[in-house]
Amino acid sequence: MIIQTITTGSTLVSSATPDRSTRRWKYAYTGLFQRRSKRIEVPVKCYYVKVSCHSVLIDTGWSKEVVEHGLRHLGFGLWFASEPVMKHGESAKEQLTGQPIDAILMTHLDCDHVSGLYDFDGMEVYTSRAEFDYSAKKRLRYGKLVKGREYRFLDFKPDDKAPFGQSCDLFGDGSILAYLTPTHSAGSVIYRISDADRFALIVGDNGYMKDSWRKGLLPGPLYNADNMRRCLSWLKEQEQQPDCLGIYCAHDRNFARR
Repeated sequence: MIIQTITTGSTLVSSATPDRSTRRWKYAYTGLFQRRSKRIEVPVKCYYVKVSCHSVLIDTGWSKEVVEHGLRHLGFGLWFASEPVMKHGESAKEQLTGQPIDAILMTHLDCDHVSGLYDFDGMEVYTSRAEFDYSAKKRLRYGKLVKGREYRFLDFKPDDKAPFGQSCDLFGDGSILAYLTPTHSAGSVIYRISDADRFALIVGDNGYMKDSWRKGLLPGPLYNADNMRRCLSWLKEQEQQPDCLGIYCAHDRNFARR
């Protein structure tokens, strides 16, 4: 397997976004009543994966639109909570020019994951039905970026090896499994990439950094805190498996290797 990290700039957020324990207020991750100078900068990553005969992009990061038109692209609420920092040439579309992409797989539909979809035309985009429905109910969190797109929904089946009992074998050959994880959002997904006896996990915002599961640090935005704790515990167990090549987060400053 080949997993290429695509860093599409970064985002300025409250310290409570990756670790809610840094501030007491449960909604501190929004950045309200906090000085901009106190914000932290974290990368916004997506992943280009080649495994078996498949080439997929997992999440899309920031669109090239945010370089000059970030406020207009995101709307004030999303721009304020997750201010983008990006240079020309850093979008996934620009970095992957000429590379084949069979499909785009979404871990969830938050703005810094779905924004880059605006740079891709005619691609099959997969998400969970639960995430799509949740985004329609939580407009303040998701804004306008999810609207106007066509999605294919992952077909989850019972799976006692999955962290929450449901998985989808995307191509029917075991190379890419999607695990439904109602944690950070109602329909968040973790992707397991397998090649022979080895595997890697691409977890979206199920952990912003390796300390998330190693130390049990909860992120600010949550759908279900108990589910997130359960998922982080599962990730910690997976990382300790000898055939685990690594766990990839969307916002970790470093690759999360054992």
